[in-house]
Amino acid sequence: MKPLSLLLALALGLGTAVSAGPAVIECWFVEDAGGGRLAKRPAALLLRQGPGGLPPRPDLDPELYLKVHDPAGALQAAFRRYPRNAPAPHCEMSRYVPLLASANWAKGLTPDQSCPRAVDGTWLMVSMSSPVFSLSILLRPQSEPQREPALVTIATAVLTVLTHTPTTRIQLGQDALLDLSFAYMPPTPEATTSLAPGPPPFGLEWRRQHQEPPKVSLMPAPLVWAAPGEAPPELLCLVSHFYPSEGLEVEWELRGGPEGSFQKAKGQRWLSALHHHSDGSVSLSGHLQPPPVTSAQHGARYACRVHHPSLPALGRSAEVTLEVAGLSGPSLEDGVGLFLSAFLLLGLFKALGWAESTVRALTTTLGKLPSSLA
Repeated sequence: MKPLSLLLALALGLGTAVSAGPAVIECWFVEDAGGGRLAKRPAALLLRQGPGGLPPRPDLDPELYLKVHDPAGALQAAFRRYPRNAPAPHCEMSRYVPLLASANWAKGLTPDQSCPRAVDGTWLMVSMSSPVFSLSILLRPQSEPQREPALVTIATAVLTVLTHTPTTRIQLGQDALLDLSFAYMPPTPEATTSLAPGPPPFGLEWRRQHQEPPKVSLMPAPLVWAAPGEAPPELLCLVSHFYPSEGLEVEWELRGGPEGSFQKAKGQRWLSALHHHSDGSVSLSGHLQPPPVTSAQHGARYACRVHHPSLPALGRSAEVTLEVAGLSGPSLEDGVGLFLSAFLLLGLFKALGWAESTVRALTTTLGKLPSSLA
């Protein structure tokens, strides 16, 4: 019996270790920094405390050190199935503003013509992704950090959306089994009693959508001007209406110029936040601030190349030509324009000369008429 008891104890101990899941999830808090730029700050989600109490995190802003209250238990249940040897999930956090539902099926669920007052205040959206699951959590943080004894902000998981099949591969003609679940819990007990009968103030819609390749355009186009020693204007690469948002890469290239036919473009680069469309597709913009140019770069071409799972291996690109001031020679179009301008000027001069001759002849004729007719 002793070996069996020991084996049972080991199994129970192993099960407890696995089901507990990680105590802390490291995240990035992403916010708009203005000018199309994004700023990232470290954050952390404290899912459970150890016997030593709340671990201090002096490296974090107290508002971004979140002790998660999970009344529905959906978050803890998700991590109970998380394998011990699996990589930690990638976690991003951002501020969230609830908006009116655009789906037709949700319009008749509530008589309100605006967002319910229950969704006022501050909200945070947390997205976690890994090969094991994809998880989104809508958090309602308290207004001020609490000292317990370390500074921490209490946040309640109000809405949790989970799938254990983030990527599904099936053969044509076969059925697909998807693991989809969600849980809703009002942020406070008072909110539970104050809610009117009916559905909660959130709607959730599952969509099946195929990959949609992005459209790529570059501004300004087709030319960008700069004087030697000066930086060209900021380049804007519009990547619009693609799906899914994962797997998109924007690269900048400099084609031609003194260093060969192809090289990676230098300069400061950044991506804007995602813009969501009503059809489920998304858009964003890539930005490049090139460094000052030299006369040897005249005629080179800046290009933005976009890679996405819906595109071929080479991706899709758009380009503009760099014109360095003072070095632009006349092109064929310039020659044609100069010829047409000269032709029009010649015609104008001839017309003026003809008009002047006509006036002079008419004056001479009137001068020769008898005084009785004049």
